[in-house]
Amino acid sequence: MCHSDLIHYLPFDYVVSSWSMENDFFRFLREKCHVCTAELERLLCRYLIGSTRDGGIIYWQLDFNGNVRTGKVMYYDANSGHRIKTGMAVDWIHSRLKRKGLLPENFAITQCLFGEHLLHSDDIGKAVALVESEKTALLGSLVFPDYIWVAVGGKANFKPERMVALCNRTVIIFPDVDAYDEWKEKSRRFFLPKRVIVCDLLERQSSATERGAKIDIGDWLIASLIERANFS
Repeated sequence: MCHSDLIHYLPFDYVVSSWSMENDFFRFLREKCHVCTAELERLLCRYLIGSTRDGGIIYWQLDFNGNVRTGKVMYYDANSGHRIKTGMAVDWIHSRLKRKGLLPENFAITQCLFGEHLLHSDDIGKAVALVESEKTALLGSLVFPDYIWVAVGGKANFKPERMVALCNRTVIIFPDVDAYDEWKEKSRRFFLPKRVIVCDLLERQSSATERGAKIDIGDWLIASLIERANFS
């Protein structure tokens, strides 16, 4: 993988210093979904998850070569697992560092897939599961660990330039219900992956109410974790 010289990177030290599962989303997984410590530690290590002092989770974006592009800070309700959308619902580590005067104002980021670094370390024969949100990628990795779960970080980020790292991979795409038609059409134009499958699970099984609520596969994965815990 080669990158333009215009891409700026953050020091890896920021990833190391933030590395922790002490955030409200991991509390939700532990206390409400009954995910064991060993599974949470695996998640922590694979995705190099960080935590803020006020309970936020840091989704670090490490590219194919392990360079740190930025970190996305998000907050969740520890009881429901839902995003908290009041206040500064989404923040970025590079933006925080700029506000503190630790980065120059002209520091420019080029985002990559969340989990992209796993494409370098994992076997090329493993199928990749592509989802919209970082939260869903973590949930998918818990329920179906045989896939490499990566996220584009938002419906509008399903772009060809984000797919470069998926070259020669088998990719299964899991669109949210409000993105199925758009992502299916776009996937026809992305020729880099070896094979692309657009999963229509939500498209087939979602009720009108669920469509109105714009559910994603993350809701189904949470239900699977809770069901698994109840029968274990």
